[in-house]
Amino acid sequence: MKLKDKVALVTGGGRGIGRAIAEGLAREGATVAVNYSQSREGALAAVEAIRARQGQAMAIQADVSAEPAAQAMVRQVVESYGGIDILVNNAGVSSPAPFLQVGAAELRRILEVNVAGVFFASQAAAKAMIARGRGGCILNVSSLVASRPFANAAPYNASKAAVSALTQSLALELGAHRIRVNEICPASVETDMVRLTLKSPQQLAHRLATIPLGRMGQPSDLVGAAVFLCSDDASWVTGASLVTDGGLSVIPPFGRPA
Repeated sequence: MKLKDKVALVTGGGRGIGRAIAEGLAREGATVAVNYSQSREGALAAVEAIRARQGQAMAIQADVSAEPAAQAMVRQVVESYGGIDILVNNAGVSSPAPFLQVGAAELRRILEVNVAGVFFASQAAAKAMIARGRGGCILNVSSLVASRPFANAAPYNASKAAVSALTQSLALELGAHRIRVNEICPASVETDMVRLTLKSPQQLAHRLATIPLGRMGQPSDLVGAAVFLCSDDASWVTGASLVTDGGLSVIPPFGRPA
């Protein structure tokens, strides 16, 4: 197993991509702390699924956008398992709306969770990793929209661009402590967030027409990329961005070839 004896913390691990990654890391031998803010039932279900495979896991409630809560979350992992080796920053929010209709409160909410949450959790985890002296790995779940924005998602687009900038900044500063920092950039993955934008068969058909692999991605499709970047197989990889989008980003402006 690639992650035997490692301790991982996955934020927003109660559903969607976060849950798939949490369970995937556990299958590779990691002990996993599943963070949630509101989806307690999902986090507990993820923990039970991990334990059913004889893995070790626990659920931790914390709003990562609040610095004290993020610090307490990491502290609980360290106290429970003796340290932290892997942090997966997956927690994120979005609410599709035209730019001209986005209010200040919603802008702040998205930036606080998607950007400040990554910052606070990464800072707390990095300090714990440095104190332990064994290095570590931080994996950020960004998005293709960091470089190719979608319409009606300006705050979300901006937040993911900030996550990509943070990924490279942290890789630069934390490398001396043997902490690797990378990101995956998914798109067209069937999660609750994406389903909001695909409410009709026509919208789904249009989305599928932009994906060379011809189907929507599933959260499980991202597990291999996450495990690779969190494992020693990627020991010489930091500051990297791995696009996981079914080929959407290579579609030329005039559409797919016939």
